[in-house]
Amino acid sequence: METAAIIAILCLATLVHGTLGFGTALVAMPLLTLTLGVQEATALVAFVILGTTSVILARSWRELQPRAAGRLLAGSLVGIPIGILVLTNAPAPIVQRGLGGVLILVGLYNVIGTRRWKAQRPVWAYVFGFASGLLGGAYNTNAPPAVVYGALRGWPPENFRANLQALFVPAAVMIWAGHGMTGLWTGPVVTYYLLFLPFGLPALWLGERLSARIPEASFGRLLYFVIALLGVALLI
Repeated sequence: METAAIIAILCLATLVHGTLGFGTALVAMPLLTLTLGVQEATALVAFVILGTTSVILARSWRELQPRAAGRLLAGSLVGIPIGILVLTNAPAPIVQRGLGGVLILVGLYNVIGTRRWKAQRPVWAYVFGFASGLLGGAYNTNAPPAVVYGALRGWPPENFRANLQALFVPAAVMIWAGHGMTGLWTGPVVTYYLLFLPFGLPALWLGERLSARIPEASFGRLLYFVIALLGVALLI
């Protein structure tokens, strides 16, 4: 029963990621930690993210904006090692709740407000990228800062998905390898991932089909709504 629940959680997270271009860790981590420890859940989700983001990037690379994605990645590569170092020391609940509060404020401000900050200066890409890497290395939740940045820049859906995967894939490789070097690749983690694969690929395919049905005009507002919901999830 526990194995079936873990696979179902990972499939749901993959479906969300295939639809929106992000969300694997944000959906999976809070649920997996109910049955697995934080470290084991983090290592398992890293396996899933690496596979999912690689597939999506391979299919959407033509829509990539290299400069924007490169700045995010540069900041992220600085933050990831720091995040991995604090994985076993930092108080995860405090960090997650703080992040949740920020996401709620950002989401509601941009859903309800009429004047929106656009984060146009290039330096903000490095700042959001660093925050993404820090949270990714520590808790596999590197998506929120990058998602907020993409939403603030108003990227169209196709560029949004490609740019985020260009950040997520190298970051996922670093996080995944870092977990291996710190002993987080255990027998159960690898076994759960191999059991998930036959179910995860159809979930990803379905998510991509759903993504194609989201009207571009509604994409930005939907993103901010999801950002606020993710904030609420992190507070629970």
